Amino acid sequence: MTDSVCNCLTRVDLQTVKGKADATAIFTNCFVKHANLLFEVAEEKHVDTGDKAGMRQIGIDIGKNLFRQNCQAFSEISIKMASKELEERDDDADISNKSIGTFKRIDNKGFNYVVILSGGKEKSFLWFGQFQGYDKFTGPITGLVGKKLKICWKQTEAYLPGAKGYFQLKEITAIEILK
Repeated sequence: MTDSVCNCLTRVDLQTVKGKADATAIFTNCFVKHANLLFEVAEEKHVDTGDKAGMRQIGIDIGKNLFRQNCQAFSEISIKMASKELEERDDDADISNKSIGTFKRIDNKGFNYVVILSGGKEKSFLWFGQFQGYDKFTGPITGLVGKKLKICWKQTEAYLPGAKGYFQLKEITAIEILK
């Protein structure tokens, strides 16, 4: 996993990184591209993929291994992700999109997808990590069906094994339940 993430980051032109959000998206994309290996690591370490704390620890361990391995691209992108100057510039940037629609369901296709009805069409949004408002969707959701939602999202690229290719997905950054 460490080698795969390092190789992915090495292929990225870090000069094109415009801010903290770009740096984080690039790192996340490299991680997601090798999610199959992440699941293998979790299995090796006897960590259930639903165990948030365990999976977080695996991510931390992979980061430590990238530093130990002296992955130069990881070191550079880590600095960019932590940079206050870049963070301040991100505050002024419009880094996410918004969609409003009626909550229909959550589909599980390896990862959860929140599905809303908007403009007469169903739209799916990838639930990849924690986001503002996620806690309202971790328990019973039947009371939320039919409620109006505002979903903030960012474009991310991920490998979908079922489709055998990389695709642009809308990753959730926040959900607000509207009155």
